[in-house]
Amino acid sequence: MRICRSRLLWSLPILATGIVAGAYAQPATERLRVDVTTRPWTAVGQVNNGSYGRCTGVLVAPQAAITAAHCLFNKSTGRFVQPASVHFVLGYDRGTYAFQSTVRAVRMAKDYEPTGQTASAANDWAWLELADPAPARFAPVSIATSDLKRGDVVASAGYGRDRAYALTAVASCRYLATTAAGLLMTECPITFGYSGGPLLDGEGRLVGIQVAGGRLGGKDVALAVPPSAWIEAEDGRQ
Repeated sequence: MRICRSRLLWSLPILATGIVAGAYAQPATERLRVDVTTRPWTAVGQVNNGSYGRCTGVLVAPQAAITAAHCLFNKSTGRFVQPASVHFVLGYDRGTYAFQSTVRAVRMAKDYEPTGQTASAANDWAWLELADPAPARFAPVSIATSDLKRGDVVASAGYGRDRAYALTAVASCRYLATTAAGLLMTECPITFGYSGGPLLDGEGRLVGIQVAGGRLGGKDVALAVPPSAWIEAEDGRQ
């Protein structure tokens, strides 16, 4: 993940709350390869941003996906990439894929700032309007309607940089708390490339998308933006 905030994934200013910046999650046995032909993993895709950056995204409607906004920012140019240069790929595994589409339009929070400001982390989401609808066999994920409770087991999935050829997941993450900025904090060993990937509850419903991670108290922790962030923004556009 070159452009996909490969550094900022672990060094957002928000990590100054106690998460040690630069403390990478080690290749973890908890991150196991999953079957991209079974639900809910059929909805998890790779996001290629046209500038050699790769992140993860999740299908939320037949022709729409969510990812992290920083995945679309080209640090070299200081600009966001053009929507048409972004590709969303489903069923990617060892060089083959089942579906891919370019992106027709991108919507982000108006207050999102890609340089890693703390106040902006909760707005680190991007709605991708796909040029082509995904086939029916790729069912979008459902959005969770109930709040997480401390200690709830959740799962995280993504195309990690150390195993970018296959989708991996951690099924044993635990919800810790919601930060003052509204981010979901979990104990979870995510790594580079998981940005934009889904955080799922025990029923396979979407509770957030991963945007950052690091170390806190000797543990691997991750931060996720909840669906309410983009749902409220989309409702406001109606």
